[in-house]
Amino acid sequence: MSARPSSLTSTRPVRIVVAVAMIAVQLVLTASVGAFVCGVGSARDVDGHTPAGSVDRRSVVGGFVGRAVAAAETVAMARPGLDLGMAVLDTGTGESSGSASATPMYAASLTKLVVVVDIVERRRAEQLPVTDSDVALIERALGLSDDVAMNELWTRLDGQGAVSRVSERLGLTQTQPPQDASYWGEMVTSAADVVRIYEHVSKMPEPDRQLILGALASAPAVAADGFSQDFGLLAPGAVNAPVVKQGWMCCFEQTAYLHSAGLVGPERRFVVALLSRQPYDESWATSRDGLTAVASAVGSALSLADNDTTPLDSRGQLH
Repeated sequence: MSARPSSLTSTRPVRIVVAVAMIAVQLVLTASVGAFVCGVGSARDVDGHTPAGSVDRRSVVGGFVGRAVAAAETVAMARPGLDLGMAVLDTGTGESSGSASATPMYAASLTKLVVVVDIVERRRAEQLPVTDSDVALIERALGLSDDVAMNELWTRLDGQGAVSRVSERLGLTQTQPPQDASYWGEMVTSAADVVRIYEHVSKMPEPDRQLILGALASAPAVAADGFSQDFGLLAPGAVNAPVVKQGWMCCFEQTAYLHSAGLVGPERRFVVALLSRQPYDESWATSRDGLTAVASAVGSALSLADNDTTPLDSRGQLH
């Protein structure tokens, strides 16, 4: 979870949730990474989902990603009130796809990933002083989703500026810092931008990559604030070998944000971002079950790639 760094007891509660946005599904798919943005103070409504229907994996480039998106949107449409933004990238073939219709959302604890990327890159490029204690804060912010650790990183190492710096470096078109710098959970982003961030992390120098992915891989079932992180892509059996950042936030306008995004599959082949906005339920059970059902549908579709022996051409097209 993420919270406002300067005041965890703010009268405008913002609990944080990780997760996912949009790339157009096409029959002939070129790799495309877009993004979504949430209007701070008032989340924009989704126009509606395009019915996914059934997709033959041979009718789209590579097929596995298109099938995963179609399966996820079918599940999401069956869940009343679940607004889903998603994006999926196959790093092996370059195939990418996402929600035909998606909404901008608050980033919640996904903000932590952006800030950490900025810190480690400034350490390497600008010799930003990063102590062992700072590294421990990074590990706690990513794995335990520790808001206290994030508060320290955000205020002392220019988290507000980090959002703009990372967006510019990575070409993120729909990721923006919070309007009020004291509330880092109100950074806005899109699923497609989140996928782009993970793609970037996977190509970082080994020590930086291992710091980030190792911290994410160590995420326990229960976060520092007591919230159970075993939902979405981290739900037992949902996907193969997840390395994921979770996020949860409520209750602005009685809306809950629940996100799950990261690397999945053998050799971390797929990048998946699932962002959701749902009616707030005090127990979180309905929201958790909904996003977990979506993640399971994605996992089932992508698992076909594990055993597939169909040859691909240079563009990843199945033959």
